[in-house]
Amino acid sequence: MDPDLIDPNLVFAKTAPGEEAMLQRTRVVQRNIRMVLILVDGNATVAELCDKTGNAQITQDALLELESDGFIERRVEENSVWRHGTNAEKRKRLAGIEQDSGFSTPGENPASGSMPPRSLLSNNPETRSIPFPESRSSRPSLTPDPAATTSHSLTVFHPRSIPETPAAPPPPPGLRDSLQTLLRRHRTTAPTDGPIRRRSLRQSLTWPISLLIGLLTVAAALFVGVLFFPYAAYLPEFETAIGQTAGRAVTVGAMRVTVFPKPALLLEELRFAGTADSEEIRIPALRLQPAVGTLLSSKILFREAELSGLSLSAQTLTSLARMLESATRPTAPTGVLQVSLAGAEISFAELAIGDLSGDFKLSDDRRLESISLRSADRKLQVRLEPTASGITVQMDGLAWRPAQGSPYLFDSLELKGEIAGPDFTISALEARIFDGLVRLATVLHANRQVSMTGEMTFERINARAFGEALGMGPQFEGESRGNLKFSATADNWPAILSALQASGDFSIRRGSLGSIDLPEAVRRGSTTPLTLGGQTRFEELTGAITLTPSASRFSRLSLDAGLMHSSGQIEVTRNRQLQGRMEVQMRGRADRTTMSILISGPLNSPRMQTATD
Repeated sequence: MDPDLIDPNLVFAKTAPGEEAMLQRTRVVQRNIRMVLILVDGNATVAELCDKTGNAQITQDALLELESDGFIERRVEENSVWRHGTNAEKRKRLAGIEQDSGFSTPGENPASGSMPPRSLLSNNPETRSIPFPESRSSRPSLTPDPAATTSHSLTVFHPRSIPETPAAPPPPPGLRDSLQTLLRRHRTTAPTDGPIRRRSLRQSLTWPISLLIGLLTVAAALFVGVLFFPYAAYLPEFETAIGQTAGRAVTVGAMRVTVFPKPALLLEELRFAGTADSEEIRIPALRLQPAVGTLLSSKILFREAELSGLSLSAQTLTSLARMLESATRPTAPTGVLQVSLAGAEISFAELAIGDLSGDFKLSDDRRLESISLRSADRKLQVRLEPTASGITVQMDGLAWRPAQGSPYLFDSLELKGEIAGPDFTISALEARIFDGLVRLATVLHANRQVSMTGEMTFERINARAFGEALGMGPQFEGESRGNLKFSATADNWPAILSALQASGDFSIRRGSLGSIDLPEAVRRGSTTPLTLGGQTRFEELTGAITLTPSASRFSRLSLDAGLMHSSGQIEVTRNRQLQGRMEVQMRGRADRTTMSILISGPLNSPRMQTATD
């Protein structure tokens, strides 16, 4: 390495922009310069870096360019100009600086060019060299220039290191001012000792920590005070205020403050007394969030009132609408801005859909307009609107099951109806289920006894899926369609299906009857009951259906299966026993005689025999 170009013992370190440039590839693009930037670690000398790259010239040029761009800087050790080196080049530069600056040791003539004592330039702890920052706009010269060296650094001697001899001539005023400025800057930026800095850090952090501890203590005290405040002592006054707001007497089981899921005043087991035209309303829990700005006013407003576990019937909804209307009176001591529901259910007599949540939609004058509800999985949306005689109901479902584990999965559901008194009139219900479409209109009546009447049409219903939902298994296949008129009367809703009576027509296309093999029964011609298994495939099966509480009767059956045609009737009892007779004609025979086949036994494994009469 050429010593005239750059000091081989010089050590470079990355600056803050250099660290960022090493992480961002767009800052330093050239490969050789980026490689040298990565190798600079603040410990390796220039000679060691050249040995690592194998090309001294390229390494030196890269170092000078990185230094000019501000990505690296020379690592300056205290008590040395660059590093503790003893080569002749350093002594020459220091001698030039000393001569040009006008400083010399006592007894020596500065103009003579004699060298100051070596101890003052190399190892004397009282001597320091202060380099001037170099300009980034131009690369520093590779050859030592005495004039340039003088303009870039000054050698400063501590007064204690100078012997008591006649004083040297003072430096020029301009240079003296620059020297004093540099000394003041050096003292200001010089790092303090470790222990002093630690004490200063502790002192600077003492007041924030004390403030934080004080705030936490006050918050904890307020929290404990709020939780253990004797709210029960003020419960009668609170019941009176709520009763005046709702327009009816109310009793509250308990009152406390809760912080989960959000801070609020929690009232439990509220019971609003009934009136002449309404029943008692029970609310398991009511969560109130007051508007802080109204706590000291004559009328306290609650930003939100959340009702939990409420059963919404037509009478309950009508009563809630009147209570909200009463709360809008100017004389009411409290008011509410928003009402929400959690864990609610919609009920009609003993029919209910639960686990719903939603919000009340209030008009500008805080009157109830509608209630929007949704299931926990958001697959069912319900909208309720109060009317003069009751409420209107609109339901929309998507991939919804009436209950968890129910075999009935509605791909889509749309329902429109109205509840008025004891009647729930469903004007239109359209459901996509079992790969088909069902349309229904019915009236549900709930009084001393429950009843329903209506009409239903269905098309493209998968007979296999429908049979599996009923628990019969995949015994029957095909695409069915038809219509039914139905009615039922029972003591309660769970028993309504057992009392169902219906009649209508149906047809099944491209299907099969499992465990009923009519061609095999004709071929054997046995008068002894046999369980044949197998199945009868057909192109189309039509007939009439009559449903009674005791059995389902399929009459006027007509089955076409290629060369075979069959007609007759079959009855399925409630305990799934078959009883029927089919007249089978094989068209492939020359005589085309008709044979009677008797069917009996369990539905999943019936027995067949040839009739003798």
